[in-house]
Amino acid sequence: MRRECASPFVPKDAITDISTFQGVVSIVLKDGQITREEKRLVIKLASLLNLDVDAPKRVYDAIVAGEKLEEGKEIGKTKCLEVYAGMFQTAYLNASISEDEYLVVAYLRHLFDITDEENELVMKDIRAELEEHVKKNAFQVVEKGFEQAKDVVDGLFDRIRSILPEGGAKGDEG
Repeated sequence: MRRECASPFVPKDAITDISTFQGVVSIVLKDGQITREEKRLVIKLASLLNLDVDAPKRVYDAIVAGEKLEEGKEIGKTKCLEVYAGMFQTAYLNASISEDEYLVVAYLRHLFDITDEENELVMKDIRAELEEHVKKNAFQVVEKGFEQAKDVVDGLFDRIRSILPEGGAKGDEG
């Protein structure tokens, strides 16, 4: 039987735009509803993945039916890092972020096999962008909140990794 982490739709092979979207939507639907903030994240993800207009509805219908879609365009490492960064930033800038939203970001880090080094580079870029857009005297407050958000995502990522079989490979049977 397959061990699930946060989503039962973790792809075993290549990561595609559809498999990524299906995994995230399955996470936000775990409690049976999508909050306004979760909807904002899902819409942002669809945009970052450049999904066709009808793709989100197809994915939602498949999840409700308990089906896994085996379609989509494969996404490379650079695109994965861009999507992860965009989702982290969107989640962080959300005024009332929940643990479920942080879990989505941690899930993407796991799904995309983002290393600690890559994660630090992404965080450095986001921090620099925030600093550029926030007045200097307010930046310290923003930076503190940013570090807290990063710590929450890192903690959830470590929890996801700890429940996986040895080696933490995605899609392992166990």
